[in-house]
Amino acid sequence: MDVAFAVIMRYNCGEVNKMSTNTTYNVRIDKEMRKKADILYKNMGLTLSSAINLFVTQSVIQGKLPLTEVVAEPLYANALLRDAEEIDIALNNGTATVYNTPEELFASWENE
Repeated sequence: MDVAFAVIMRYNCGEVNKMSTNTTYNVRIDKEMRKKADILYKNMGLTLSSAINLFVTQSVIQGKLPLTEVVAEPLYANALLRDAEEIDIALNNGTATVYNTPEELFASWENE
């Protein structure tokens, strides 16, 4: 079930002598997602309201949804974990070549 809540958005116009203005915006979000988001942002030292404000501010600054790095990072992390698992397997079953110095590694490349 969705839950409606009010978010205070602060828009900083970037002008030194101009006061920022606040506006209230209602957002509908799944109740469980709201709970998870509250916990996530609390662990980051933020409130859901401040996280939404950061999201909106970055969207305006970048002129797009600021999600590129957030989406790409888990994919990269998963690939690293897979590589690490393959290395562990190779080390454990004796099929990995181990080099004691960078020079040994570089020399092996020259011999290929």
